[in-house]
Amino acid sequence: MVFAIEEINQASSLLPNITLGFRIFDSCQMVSRALLGTMQFLTGHQKVVPNFHCHHISPEAGLIAEAGITESRAIASLLGLYRYPQDCHTEKETGLFSAAPEGRTRSNAICIPVFICEKLKGMQLNDFSPSFGAQISYFATGPVTNERSQFPSFFRTIPSNKFQALGLARLVIHFGWTWVGLLATDSEYGEQGIQIVQEEIIKKKVCVAFLSLLPLLLDMLRVRNIANTITASQARVIVTFCGLEVQPLFIQLYQQRVEGRVWLCSEAMSQISVFRNPKDMLMLNGSLSISSHKEPVPGLRDFILQLHPTTSSEDIFIQEFWSKVFNCRWNQSSVEEVHGSRYCTGKENLNDINSFVNMPGFGLAFNVHNAVYAIAHALHDMMAQEDPRRPKAQMGPRGFSPWKVFQYLRKVRFKNKVGEEVSFDEHGDPPALFDIHNTHLSSSNGFRLVQVGQLSPSQTKKLAISDSIIMWTGGRTEIPISVCTPSCPMGYHKSHCSDRPTCCFDCVPCARGEIANQTDSAICSSCPEGQWPDKGQTKCLPKKELFLPFHEPLGVILASTSVCGSLLPVVILTLFIAHRETPLVRANSCELSYLLLFGLALSSLCCLLFLGQPTHRACLLRQVAFGMTFALCLSCILAKTLLVVAAFRAIRPGGLSRVWLNSRMSYAVILLGCLIQLLLCTTWFVVSPPSLKRDPHTLSNAITLSCDEGSPTAFWGMLAYLGLLAGLSLTGAFLARNLPEAFNEASLICFSLLGCFGVWLAFVPAYLTSRGRYAAATEAFAILASSLALLSGMFLPKCYILLFCPQLNNRRFLMRSEKHLTFKSL
Repeated sequence: MVFAIEEINQASSLLPNITLGFRIFDSCQMVSRALLGTMQFLTGHQKVVPNFHCHHISPEAGLIAEAGITESRAIASLLGLYRYPQDCHTEKETGLFSAAPEGRTRSNAICIPVFICEKLKGMQLNDFSPSFGAQISYFATGPVTNERSQFPSFFRTIPSNKFQALGLARLVIHFGWTWVGLLATDSEYGEQGIQIVQEEIIKKKVCVAFLSLLPLLLDMLRVRNIANTITASQARVIVTFCGLEVQPLFIQLYQQRVEGRVWLCSEAMSQISVFRNPKDMLMLNGSLSISSHKEPVPGLRDFILQLHPTTSSEDIFIQEFWSKVFNCRWNQSSVEEVHGSRYCTGKENLNDINSFVNMPGFGLAFNVHNAVYAIAHALHDMMAQEDPRRPKAQMGPRGFSPWKVFQYLRKVRFKNKVGEEVSFDEHGDPPALFDIHNTHLSSSNGFRLVQVGQLSPSQTKKLAISDSIIMWTGGRTEIPISVCTPSCPMGYHKSHCSDRPTCCFDCVPCARGEIANQTDSAICSSCPEGQWPDKGQTKCLPKKELFLPFHEPLGVILASTSVCGSLLPVVILTLFIAHRETPLVRANSCELSYLLLFGLALSSLCCLLFLGQPTHRACLLRQVAFGMTFALCLSCILAKTLLVVAAFRAIRPGGLSRVWLNSRMSYAVILLGCLIQLLLCTTWFVVSPPSLKRDPHTLSNAITLSCDEGSPTAFWGMLAYLGLLAGLSLTGAFLARNLPEAFNEASLICFSLLGCFGVWLAFVPAYLTSRGRYAAATEAFAILASSLALLSGMFLPKCYILLFCPQLNNRRFLMRSEKHLTFKSL
């Protein structure tokens, strides 16, 4: 402050021809001493005279006080009692900011009562101005009051606790920490600051693992309990709003071998050079701290180097400063005994030591320097505007009213010596700008503060920090993780318990059919219709379409059997054509046999329509193909049956049975049987045709492709008609069982139809209990089995005779009636 005042007094552009003076009071960090000094400041006399101002000196323009928030609030409360309305102020003797230094007093001191207007009653508080100028604090960061109007004359050159707390909260959010511990001093400073931090981080869904208050007075039991809480907590980041009282806690944590904690320190802990204990240093290694932005005051170091107790004997603080820097004491009667110290000789040289610039509180010189210049600029603006016609060189103390300084201080705006703008907002606070420092423990067990960024909490986007140059605890460069529960991977969702904080949760796999495509998903989402989650349940994929493919084992078997089943009738047909002139082939209308073999070949081939991916066209063809080919086969068998019966009935002369021996009647039976089936299929297609069916519900992870038969009545009607044809043939064959057994056509028809009926009786319940591709496989298998039953029963015995017993292929053998010969030959 002395350096700043001397600079102003020597400057020609600021308050020219005016000399500033000062008075210094030491409160000893006690409220009572602060109030005593304030009363002495107000009365202008060493002896306190309440409500009186002894004008032996010029009136004080401002008060720079104090470092502590409690003392600052007490001073502001006292100063608030001495104010009056602007429109009832009377002219008094005027002067300048805190007259000349102590000792330069006037003998004719006059005590003037402080004037209180009657108009004080009923007027608004904002209508009043202080009678002394203004109060500027250089280190009181706590809130003075909730309402600015209570202490309108209070200013400060350091950002308040609110901005510190907002800055710490911004750092927590920036690094993505969601589980943090809070530690504060059990005082107004700590509680108010940590409460703001807590409110801000909760807004961003950050959870508080614990909130502990350190006692101002040493209480080892509470300190141990707090240490145990920190040790047991999973929080790796601890936000602190405390000062030197944290040292016993660090010692406890060191004894418990607690490592890996990141400390976010407020302004009170930013001066970490005060920690001399190596255990404290280990705890703070890799921590982050914020402190109000400070710059070295140009010329201050040279000014201090010129100080000496012998040349500044009137300065009572020089000897104490000298003792602190050189660790010595001036005489044996000194109250403060420094361990290991020696006597000061006065021959010590400040040029030989540079550590004094790192002493605690030295950084506050920047704030004090700005405070002095703020009042000086307010005085300068006031005098220039009060009498603008007067030249600057002629400015003087006449007409100076201390209460007017307050009005100009509110609007003051200037650039300090380092080029930064100094101003005050409506709350009396300066622009909030903080430096972010990273604490490094050097090889010499000393601290080194590395600036890693700047932060302006009042501007939402003003956070400039270099994450890459931060060295965290343990020497790591990656950002530490501080969460209650690790992030839930994709495919899982968070499950919260009512008795746990929101940041603590369990990771539960998504239910079947749901996905979570982001980490830390609160819920799992269902896949859209037609889609299903992948194996990890991280994304939805189109559902697999299920049908009876050709390449699967079942499809391969059915397809192979279908092809073979269609080739076998062709081979038999070729064999029959080759032996078409033999009695065995001609015995029962070879043309009907050829047509039956053709129908059996087609019926086996129609099974291929039941394999592969169903289409609308395939669904229409598969049932009509099956119905028409089997209608052809069964009609041929019915014609053969009627032909067999008619052949033996026609032995009687004049019987009607000879009419059925005509080949046209056989073709008419076949044509009629196929036409009726064709009529049924046509009606089916007109009323309710088969169609492609996509079933996404039977199987949750796939879509079943099948053919909807349309009208169940038409489908079962078609099957019933085939059963009618088979039943008529079986009845005719059964009635012809007494025919000569050497001619065994009726027996073969009866045997083949019984096999066919057995297949279809098994098919019906199996088909009714099958779905999708299994229903198609069941029907295809039934078609193949019934076709093979007809083929085997009707033609294999004949093929055996043609290939292996050609001697039996004669008319005499076919007309024999000996039973044993027939079975023996077969």
